Amino acid sequence: MFLKTLSTIARVSLFVLPVAALTTVNCGGSDSGGKGGSTGTAGTSGGGSTGSGGSGAIACMPVSPTAADSTIMDWETSKVGDVNSSFGMYMDGTYGGGTFQYPGPTSGACDPTMHLCPNFDGKNWHLTGTVHDYSGFGIYFNKGVIWDVSMFAGLSFDISGTFTAGAAGAAPAASVTMSVTDLRHEVDSAHTADGRATCGTCAPSGGNEYDGSCAAPAKVIPFTSTPTTVMVTWNDLTDGRRPPNFQGESPDPTQVSHIAWALPWSGATAAPYTIDITIDNLKYIAK
Repeated sequence: MFLKTLSTIARVSLFVLPVAALTTVNCGGSDSGGKGGSTGTAGTSGGGSTGSGGSGAIACMPVSPTAADSTIMDWETSKVGDVNSSFGMYMDGTYGGGTFQYPGPTSGACDPTMHLCPNFDGKNWHLTGTVHDYSGFGIYFNKGVIWDVSMFAGLSFDISGTFTAGAAGAAPAASVTMSVTDLRHEVDSAHTADGRATCGTCAPSGGNEYDGSCAAPAKVIPFTSTPTTVMVTWNDLTDGRRPPNFQGESPDPTQVSHIAWALPWSGATAAPYTIDITIDNLKYIAK
């Protein structure tokens, strides 16, 4: 899963994940850093597989977290020097996954003047680097699954950080745009720009996955240098769009395919800036 990108989110929105975003991401990451690492509990598989509306679609099996999985990642088992972080079972078709960030190096060391670089030494997810293009971070899922998280009301996490202006201009206000993509808002396989297969069912009206007609439900999350717990219910995430005329939608929690946070970037003429963001205690909200 995520062999190249999560770019099914429309590029014209603030919460894009471009084609080159995930070239270095696996389908499970390492077994370090997550709540359970490689010892996490596998979810219970749901019913039959869910296919996509596009040609070349992959079949995705619904899986559900158990009560023991209410904390997705708290990074308490992280070790100094870890460069990846995962949770749950590292196995196709099971509940689990890990962290990613983009842009990142395709190989070799992460360069914070060009990339977003993760660090887990503080028992949290610490990201530093330079925003000079579409940039962000998120949670990938094991290959061949979607999540049924309808037993929960939403997600919570602790966030803090700062944006610092570069030499070319001012930094934007510190915020991230959180998106939760479900299958009905994810572009189908027939319309992916790079020919990848997805489980999505959204056929963009302009025939281009970046035309803005397929967009994930999202919410802007402002933050400060003081760690703050943010609680986001599924209904707090809005403005999901899909043809022919569905707008303002929230995600369907029975078929979640991506969780991501995008950083502000208005395009090629925008001034680069640096970030220092810490995420911790990513959890589900009980109903």
